[in-house]
Amino acid sequence: MDLNKSINVFEPKSKDNGTEVTIATEKSRKTFHINRPLQSNEQYPLAIESFAIDPEYYAELMKRVESLHAPSK
Repeated sequence: MDLNKSINVFEPKSKDNGTEVTIATEKSRKTFHINRPLQSNEQYPLAIESFAIDPEYYAELMKRVESLHAPSK
């Protein structure tokens, strides 16, 4: 069993790439990029207060939050 390994994480070198991760052992090395999340044109609020934004939009955001915490089916 190879217990000597290193993991290095680097910031992307360009805006098109994700984070670069390199895993190295005494026998091999593997480098890969973690994909960036898809960009959305939607402007997310910095803070949520139900009286500060459109009620329908607020309800939609709350549904998204609830779906993140819903038990898996």
